[in-house]
Amino acid sequence: MRSGRSEPFQFFLNHPLPMSDESLKIGDGLTLASIGNQDTMAACLDDFGNSLKRSGRILIRYQKNLLLLKVGEPEVWTQVSAPGWRFIPQMDEGPVKSRLQDCSPIRAFQAGAENAMGIKKYVVLDDNRKTTARCTLYHLDNGERSLTFGFTQPLRGYDAEHSILRRFLEKNGASALDSHANLHAQCGFDQPMYDSKPSVEITADAPAIETANHLVATSLNVARQNEQGVSRDYDTEFLHDYRVNLRKVRSVLSLFKGVYGDEDTAHLKRQFSDIMKVTNRLRDLDVYLLAKQDLFGLLPERMQPGLEQMFSIFNKERRRELKHVIKMLHSSSYQRDMAELQEKFRSTDRLAPGPKAMTASLPFATHLIWARYSKVCRIARKIDRSTPDEEIHELRIQCKKLRYLMEFFAGLFPQRMLKDLIKPLKRLQDNLGNFNDFSVQQDSLQAFLNSYANSHRSGSVVAMAESIGALIILLRQKQAEQRAQVTQSFADFDSPEIRQQFTDVFHHGTSQ
Repeated sequence: MRSGRSEPFQFFLNHPLPMSDESLKIGDGLTLASIGNQDTMAACLDDFGNSLKRSGRILIRYQKNLLLLKVGEPEVWTQVSAPGWRFIPQMDEGPVKSRLQDCSPIRAFQAGAENAMGIKKYVVLDDNRKTTARCTLYHLDNGERSLTFGFTQPLRGYDAEHSILRRFLEKNGASALDSHANLHAQCGFDQPMYDSKPSVEITADAPAIETANHLVATSLNVARQNEQGVSRDYDTEFLHDYRVNLRKVRSVLSLFKGVYGDEDTAHLKRQFSDIMKVTNRLRDLDVYLLAKQDLFGLLPERMQPGLEQMFSIFNKERRRELKHVIKMLHSSSYQRDMAELQEKFRSTDRLAPGPKAMTASLPFATHLIWARYSKVCRIARKIDRSTPDEEIHELRIQCKKLRYLMEFFAGLFPQRMLKDLIKPLKRLQDNLGNFNDFSVQQDSLQAFLNSYANSHRSGSVVAMAESIGALIILLRQKQAEQRAQVTQSFADFDSPEIRQQFTDVFHHGTSQ
């Protein structure tokens, strides 16, 4: 009965297989035989951004084992990995890890609710007791719901035998595993998916104050979804997303001039600035610690002990700063203020309107974007080798504001065109961001060294001073490289085609 190759079969099973003992005839000369059972506990793993669920993948952990499958793909991957890992780089090497390299290395994987899981393994034997196919069933039970899914494994040269196994399974209720929702729900990961950049529905004729309220309310909601992750310190991306969304709120208040009354605008900007201020140092330390390996890679091994000393200090400081942030997030005043702020932006009658409040969103958007684009071009076209760092930093800020405006009003403009405009802007921002990072790192490293030297004996400072000094020189070189790239990136952004598109859409007011 030998033939060609056959694909594995992923399936749901509606009810148990009709086996009263350890074996069952399933076809002419073929027997399905049980070769082992195992009872254990299992949980589904994913990160906060649901990167696996979004891609149709399911990662299940039971004991030290990992099971990965992708709905619609025939293969299933398993490996052993020692417990305690939270990030992909910490996982032991193996076929599962190699297929998760597209996941963020700085997002922690979390487990959903635990399920009781039974594992049953079968083989298909011919009359000569030779194995011609394999099958594994996984039965999940969380006390309220139960679900059985499984996989077949055909063996080379036994396509017909595998086909008989598949027909037997289908006859007994097996259906193709073409949806991952059931498995995620069964494994306790059926909560709504987190979206760090949810779309905001706005219309061309909506009053500017209504659009502003929608944007602020959306960003506040996203920020607040990250509070628990910040407090529990799962990973540093929770604080990053929290701050990005509060920064978006502040940008709306700053960029939508005349939409809210001056007094309310000033008060709101102070409120959000005070909240952000508490998290500033913690984020600075996170950035340093995330860049640790890169910074070590810049120095020869003999100069690295000084950096180890510095990062040890950073780790201790981070623990202190995290406590300050957690204290703020858990305080009754913070919870009250954030709830009140969310309430203020739920309708347009809770804040004093400004003179531009009732301006239609489309003309309001085109005016703001065109003015900001023009400002970016005026600054960038003056940049050369002699331009002070401060002007390059100003260009970075103006580019960020332009990008925010384009994303805020994205729903009003042709999406393909907007994507074509944002792509070269993002490349320019990346160069400017790197330039700024290298500049800030030099200043903060020097300030750290000065502060440490003033409060410690000179003997403990020498190794650190040598390492930090060498690092500052290397960072200065990298900053110079980024400066040279800024001019080229702006030239790409300032091409005749891009200029014409900005003019057509934001100066002449073409909408969707």
